[in-house]
Order: sequence, then structure tokens, then C-alpha cells
Amino acid sequence: MDGYGVIAGSKDNSDRITVSFLYDSQLVEKVKTIDGRKWHKDEKYWGFPDSDDILKKILKIFEGEEIHLDPALKGTVPEGRSIEKILASMEKPLCYN
Repeated sequence: MDGYGVIAGSKDNSDRITVSFLYDSQLVEKVKTIDGRKWHKDEKYWGFPDSDDILKKILKIFEGEEIHLDPALKGTVPEGRSIEKILASMEKPLCYN
């Protein structure tokens, strides 16, 4: 695997959702559709506010891509809801690292 098309999701030190991938102009355009995003130039990742709604938007825009989520993001989904239910309709499987 060369890394293209692989989206990595995690959390940063300030508890924001992070998204990183090798540069692809189409993926960058997708990220720019989500309000609250911030590009971290030195660390080379996109940061987003930590919320269920933002996580759902991120997963939706990258539907069809290979997504690797840090297990820490499981806690982003409110109690009583399942991230697996959110992802049930996605084309490619989700991988927790």
C-alpha cells in the first residue's frame, strides 16, 4: 500500500479531531467543506472541533476511502450511540489502529 487514499483519524493534544493523508487536491477540497477546520502546517494535519456531528461529517465526506481511526475517537460518539451504526452504510471497512 502506497498510502494514497488512506485517511487517518485521531485526536491531538488539545483533544481536537485530526485528519491526515498524503496530499491529494480532491481530498483537500473535501476537507474544506467542513466548517471549523484548521490546517496545522508544521504537523501536516487538519484539526476539527471534537464533536459527534463533525466526526459524522468527516466520515461521510471520505466515504469510499480507506479510513483508519485511532480508538480514542470511539469516545467522540455520545453515550448510547454506536460509531458502528454511523458507519454501517460506508463502502469500505473502517479500521481501528
